Amino acid sequence: TALLALVPFGRLVADWVEYARVVRVPLEPLPPRGFDWVRWEDRDGEIVAAYVHPGGTAHAAGLREGATLFQLEYQQFFSADDVKRVVERSPGKTLAYEVTQDGALQTLDVPITRYPTFLYPLSPTLWVASAWAFALAAFVHLLAVLIVGPLALRSRRALRSSLLIGAALLWVGGNLARILIVTVAGPPELAAAGVAWAFDALTLLSLIGWTLFPALLLWHVLLDARPVREATRAVRPLVFLPPVVLGGAAVVAAVRGSLGPLPPDAFLAPILFYVCCFLAAATALIVLTPAQREAPEEGPPTPAWSRAGSVFVLLLAVAGGLFVVGALPVVGGASDARAGAFIVLLQLFSVAPVVLVSTATLRYGRFDAVVTRALAYVTVLGLLFFGFVAGTWVIEALGPEGVTANPVVTGLWVVVLLVLAERLARPVRRVFADLVATDRQRARQQLNRFGDRVRYILDAERLAHESVAAVGQALGVRSAVLFLCEGLGTPRERWVQAAYRPEPPYFTRAELARIWSRIQEDGRVWARNPELDESGLPEADAERLRAFGVALVVPVTGGRGEPAGVLVLGRKERRRAVYNLEDVEMLKALCGQLALATERLGLIEREKALVRESAEAQLAALRAQINPHFLFNALNTIAALIAEKPAEAEATVQQLAGLFRHVLQTGSRTFVPLGEELRLVRQYLAIEQARFGDKLEVVERWDEGLDDVAVPAFAVQTLVENAVKHGIERKRGGGVVRLEGRRLEGGDVEVTVADTGVGIPALFPAGDGAAPPLDFFGIGLRNVADRLEQLYGRADLLTLTSDPETGTVVRLHLPERDYVNT
Repeated sequence: TALLALVPFGRLVADWVEYARVVRVPLEPLPPRGFDWVRWEDRDGEIVAAYVHPGGTAHAAGLREGATLFQLEYQQFFSADDVKRVVERSPGKTLAYEVTQDGALQTLDVPITRYPTFLYPLSPTLWVASAWAFALAAFVHLLAVLIVGPLALRSRRALRSSLLIGAALLWVGGNLARILIVTVAGPPELAAAGVAWAFDALTLLSLIGWTLFPALLLWHVLLDARPVREATRAVRPLVFLPPVVLGGAAVVAAVRGSLGPLPPDAFLAPILFYVCCFLAAATALIVLTPAQREAPEEGPPTPAWSRAGSVFVLLLAVAGGLFVVGALPVVGGASDARAGAFIVLLQLFSVAPVVLVSTATLRYGRFDAVVTRALAYVTVLGLLFFGFVAGTWVIEALGPEGVTANPVVTGLWVVVLLVLAERLARPVRRVFADLVATDRQRARQQLNRFGDRVRYILDAERLAHESVAAVGQALGVRSAVLFLCEGLGTPRERWVQAAYRPEPPYFTRAELARIWSRIQEDGRVWARNPELDESGLPEADAERLRAFGVALVVPVTGGRGEPAGVLVLGRKERRRAVYNLEDVEMLKALCGQLALATERLGLIEREKALVRESAEAQLAALRAQINPHFLFNALNTIAALIAEKPAEAEATVQQLAGLFRHVLQTGSRTFVPLGEELRLVRQYLAIEQARFGDKLEVVERWDEGLDDVAVPAFAVQTLVENAVKHGIERKRGGGVVRLEGRRLEGGDVEVTVADTGVGIPALFPAGDGAAPPLDFFGIGLRNVADRLEQLYGRADLLTLTSDPETGTVVRLHLPERDYVNT
């Protein structure tokens, strides 16, 4: 194929050598073709300007379509081909055209420029269609580069695809830029020096890309086609012989103006033939290689190419080759415009295999995300462009007639459009994401919703089963298994396993143990496809994973970077569906959440253990806190009695002795029977009544059967003590302390301690009651509130209401429980 592609170039060189040998006269370099930017046609015995390019020199000189040529350089011609030959031999000159237009004979001086190599400004339709076609092709190739680029560092096949797409983009993008330069600035020779230099540089870059991508394409196919890979190893380097020879010759001719007697345009036909030969060879290999039908079970998968697309490109390449050598009768007598249209079509379709072959790699990239974002940006930019055009038209229409738009107003309008574009970019992107919602986008939504629920799952078994089910359903996998480790690296290490649609051969914990050390060391994703593989897993382990039908292994790695599990996925259910970078990113994000959830569950378990271990110590500390507090207040009461009523001090000491005996008997018990707590309360009240006398009245009312109800030790006594100290003692004339106990529906018990004292000002606005803890609580009340929350796990068991007229009411709610002497 490489030698066949060089046949036209070889014939060209052979003719040159034969002429030099026979004639023995050195050939002068042929000048570049001249062009007046007009397509002349023969009509009814006249030479008519069928098309005048708007940016060309003839149009600038005043020549318009429909003009009839009378004389050229004061000579009369009778054929459009003769006029074309004269123009082609006159680059750099200015020719005098005598034409008849608008009913008058006019003489126009038209500068003749070089023909724009590989461009065809021969009709308005061809020119505009070429611009849009190359723009669309450049846009598609740019998207392909953005999709394949992130994969190039992971896979040689992706790297080859990136080089292939890059070469094609160089050709397509360069040609598009050259078309735009001619459209905006006109012939490069007549534009600024920088424009001419940029045009020539783009010509060279385009030529390099055009000659390079067919060789890269065939090389890519030869390496991917398993049956011919080894057979062609020795001759494979010959693939790059034609691009080196043809590309080098064309570049030298473009730089020097000619290669020997050959101008740059002389290499158009040999390059077109070489491109057609290589496209035909590459697509023929795709069509004739049966191994490409489906990925094998062992080894890295081979790409799945479109056979219908390959056949179409093959037929087009063969037709193009026949056209170049003049063997295609369909276009044998075609006009210049039609021949140019066919060549442009051939140039554009010659890059079709780039997308065809690269699709096997593109599907592993962020295809959906890149396309959605590109469509959104193109839409916004299009709206911005049309908004600018429409706004400028409105500004000019509203202004004085014949006056262009004010630059300041136009600038303000541009600022407004930029602000709108910034505001519209994200909503438009969301709209496109909804309109072109794909399976992957729906999967992302499902996994995001599940990720929001992960933090509410407080059981490792449930977390594993729901996670693997969510992944399997969202991504449509054939089978999946998730391993999570609780307490990794500790004596309490425990593995949790969950499977989704398990199928033989089963990937078990024993199989995971073979590669777990590698996963811990590496911590990166392993994939069956080289484009996605990030890990350094040895080939032996990779082959074992493939033998189990594994397509993807994603470590469950948290913030500390140490894997706490692994997600193992089989292939997808759909026949040609594969995982891509978007899938991997989604799975890595979900596994990160699972790692954090696993760590959180471990912390919860450790916290529960610490709570269990420290609960008794905390309760003992709270209990130890209340004893000295109570005894301190009791001694203060006795001290007051000794000073005021010495006669009653001895009896009060006896009561205090009884209190000490109760404290010693209670010991370190957390709960005491309510009857025993009430004996302590009555002893305390007896001491206080000795002090206050008639100013303290005690009223008790208790339901029957409450003596054995479990109550936290010293809880009621503390409430009574606060009623006396902070309610009755501060009210002139004393008051009443009321003690009540009743059994509620359901078995709970409510103890009420009320006083007719001064009340609690902080509670006056509350009205309906308040639950602890509150800012005004002292040591006693805060102690009772903390113990109730520790013992019952509730913060609403102690409520207080207060009023300046009626005093304070404290209600102690005791949930039903058997009395335990602890």
